[in-house]
Amino acid sequence: MNSSRAVVAAAPRWWRAAGGGAAGVVLPSLLAGVGLAGLAGNLLLGALLARGARRGQAPPASRLLLLNLCAADLLLALCCLPARLAASWRGAWPLGGFLCRATEWLLHGCPVAKSLSWAAVGQAHCHHLRAPPRSRGWGGRRLAGLLAALWLAALLLPLPLFLFSRLEGAPPSRRLHCVFRSPPDAAAFMDVFGKVYPLAAYLAPSGFTWACYGRALRLQAAREPAPRARTATRLLLALSLLFQAMWLPAWVAWLWERHGPPPPPALGFLAEGLVFLNGAVSPGVLVASSEELREGLSGVWTGLRCGRRERGPAGAGAGPDPPREAAAAAEKALPDVEHFWKERRSAAAGEESDPVPWERQGEP
Repeated sequence: MNSSRAVVAAAPRWWRAAGGGAAGVVLPSLLAGVGLAGLAGNLLLGALLARGARRGQAPPASRLLLLNLCAADLLLALCCLPARLAASWRGAWPLGGFLCRATEWLLHGCPVAKSLSWAAVGQAHCHHLRAPPRSRGWGGRRLAGLLAALWLAALLLPLPLFLFSRLEGAPPSRRLHCVFRSPPDAAAFMDVFGKVYPLAAYLAPSGFTWACYGRALRLQAAREPAPRARTATRLLLALSLLFQAMWLPAWVAWLWERHGPPPPPALGFLAEGLVFLNGAVSPGVLVASSEELREGLSGVWTGLRCGRRERGPAGAGAGPDPPREAAAAAEKALPDVEHFWKERRSAAAGEESDPVPWERQGEP
């Protein structure tokens, strides 16, 4: 990046244009709805994956990597989205300089972590198809080291955004905005960063992911696997492609901002909205398409319904349920009543079939 482009909006310009008017209400409301949906979806998916972990339903590596994707989406929804909403409602940055830098850093670092995680999911899935018995031992220290290296790389790659983002006032209102200003002596470094960052964060992981699933599909074509395994491969591939497609506008806006005139605010809103929307769509697609997760969701729902039935109506406390006790008492009494009437019927039948009833008439 040359010195003429030293000042760049760290955040896309849409939230500045959205301050006031209908856009200042509609756009934040849409993002808030997407964020709530993503928060609920990822919490549900995380609970189902944790429940499946106790039952051993999926390869541990793929399951933990999917949990890592949930963690990245939760970080986006909890740490980045509230700051974006506050900035869009006010039309300026309302928080401090540290939060300006941290928000921009995480807003890039979490999608990078997701990009690397999807590549790792593809590698783990391909390894499981190639050697299923050994793929279950892929966890432990090796998996912990993989996750640590993944997050370290995801947070180091966008580190210049944390170092060079700051708050500056914009005339004539002098409202503070979060901008990215690289120092003049770092122009050569930023020029290299502008080329390496998209390659390392987006292009290389995407290419590696496609190669892994291409290998997995070839293995399945040669071995004729079970329908569930083939469905899992296609589902994971589709979710990886969905993430890459929804992250692509953010890269278009990022490159446009740094190598051309300011992009239109609509592109900035679309880019950020799709990043958050992916965190809301992917868990729903995964739960709806995976038979194991649907079974887990059905089991959770059944457990909740049974729990409500056992607790009884609200306010009943921990004491016994009178209707339930009455039904139990009735069931206990029925055998006694039935035994009584059975004996009466037997006695009556015996008297009616007595061949010499007159011999008993004189008995006391």
